[in-house]
Amino acid sequence: MANIYDGVFRTILNDRRKLIIPVINEIFNESYTGEEEIRFFPNEHFMDQQDEADRERITDTNFTVYGNTPKKYHIECESSLPDGKIMIRLLEYDAQIALDEGEIMKETLVVTFPNTAVLYLRAYKKTPDKMKYVIITPGERYNTMCRS
Repeated sequence: MANIYDGVFRTILNDRRKLIIPVINEIFNESYTGEEEIRFFPNEHFMDQQDEADRERITDTNFTVYGNTPKKYHIECESSLPDGKIMIRLLEYDAQIALDEGEIMKETLVVTFPNTAVLYLRAYKKTPDKMKYVIITPGERYNTMCRS
């Protein structure tokens, strides 16, 4: 069933790109006018598994809005009961999106994670208002917020 919703969501965004602007403005507190260029990127990613065959993951959206500063976005459309697994998928998707445009500079991998949100189609008692994941590296701590 989820694939039906995912397909409809992708079709709406591809056919009516400007409809996503008010959603982005609301979720991320942006002030886009609707005149900005929106460029979509491939949704298919192959997750490298160390001891297994690569696994294909398909994001619902992966696009950049070219305003004053280009900003990358990733929005998932979710129809199922929140069970915490979406957080794992978001991290996998976001890491792969970041790696797609990452670069190595002086033995340092530099990646930029997209602005990410989940659009829940149904509200349950367990549906969160906000989610976040924390990435901890030796000696440093980074917080990345995901809004729903």
